[in-house]
Amino acid sequence: MTDVLYIEDNANEADVFARLMRKKLQSIDYKIANSGTEMLQYLREADEQNDGLPRLILMDINMNGMNGFDVIRELRNNSRTRLVPIIAFSTSDSPNDVRKAYQLGVNAYLIKPGGYQSTGELLERTFAFWLADNIRSY
Repeated sequence: MTDVLYIEDNANEADVFARLMRKKLQSIDYKIANSGTEMLQYLREADEQNDGLPRLILMDINMNGMNGFDVIRELRNNSRTRLVPIIAFSTSDSPNDVRKAYQLGVNAYLIKPGGYQSTGELLERTFAFWLADNIRSY
């Protein structure tokens, strides 16, 4: 079972995430999807193979094609994925984006800090809570 499914269409951001996971968070099993469409395909295949749902979905909001808002809407409208925790992980600090994400059903909204070390620290704190301390209901 995948612990974290990260949806990010920016190759540089995805690379930073992968390097941080390998360096600081090796015990967490993760998958990176390059688009909302790829993420939905991954979840369909996991379902067909009985691999289970990811424990946490971390996603960028501003993506080309199917953006983060579309993905949130799709996940929350599906009875199977409705309760999977979703964290928006975005450079946007627009109050409209934050409000819309929460209205659609995210569990948290995090602003990407920008620096490598500060991003690693934020991910460590986030995963400590959502993967270790939080009790799941699905």
